[in-house]
Amino acid sequence: MNTIISSTQENSTVLLSFTSGIYDKIDISGVTTITGTSNSIMAILESDEFIGISSQSLIITDPDLENSTISYFEGKGLTII
Repeated sequence: MNTIISSTQENSTVLLSFTSGIYDKIDISGVTTITGTSNSIMAILESDEFIGISSQSLIITDPDLENSTISYFEGKGLTII
């Protein structure tokens, strides 16, 4: 079974909760901003359960963010705000 997330802003932890076996694919193409830690957002990007990841803006809540982490997200076409 698949689902579509229709909110424009979403928390990465909430998105990851949908991967607990309920849904095969989670379409987040309508989500424009994802908030969360760099690790939880990376888990979303690395998961094959999420579709529609393209140009979302990210609000990363890590207190310190390394340049390599910033480069990782920018390399995926995502914007850190």
